[in-house]
Amino acid sequence: MGGKNVKNPGDEDVPGTKQTAENICPTCNGSGHLDERPCPDCGGNGRVTVIVGDA
Repeated sequence: MGGKNVKNPGDEDVPGTKQTAENICPTCNGSGHLDERPCPDCGGNGRVTVIVGDA
């Protein structure tokens, strides 16, 4: 996980989709890790894709 155009569990939509932006993962606070393991919501990159605007 964590590749471009791959939707991780914490993403609201696929990266690169119109009206989306990157945000810091709220689960791991942007570190990409929980208990020395990759965060399950962001795939270990510390970022999630969120919908912005009136999507």
